[in-house]
Amino acid sequence: ETAVIDDDVIILQGVTLGGTGKERGDRHPKVKTGAILQQSCSVLGNIEVGEGAVVTAKSIVTKPVLPHHRVSGVPARDKGEVKRFQQQENDDSAGCVRDESYDEKIEWRSDAISSGRREDLENILKTSFDLMWKNSGSP
Repeated sequence: ETAVIDDDVIILQGVTLGGTGKERGDRHPKVKTGAILQQSCSVLGNIEVGEGAVVTAKSIVTKPVLPHHRVSGVPARDKGEVKRFQQQENDDSAGCVRDESYDEKIEWRSDAISSGRREDLENILKTSFDLMWKNSGSP
């Protein structure tokens, strides 16, 4: 009824945005820009899920979530800052953190793609997957 969802929010399957039953009037959550609500989590009450925050799967959130923080569990507890959303002073991209050797990796991938060798292309896929996993905030 009164839930508010800002732009660029990712809501996966089975998410509940609801009231606790103890409140009157404005009793539903507010989800800020760039937040991620993973599958089957519940966000209950007149609380705010901060900008860029992550609520992990099957968590039950009844307290506000700080911007750029990850919460997990039943009840959900703060698990720390989500590093992939930190903006560095010298980084003018939209909230991305650049790996120190990023430019070297891009140059290596470019050379490998140009060569067209199967083993080079397989290495590109493996390192890309490893980087995605590293930056996903997973333990």
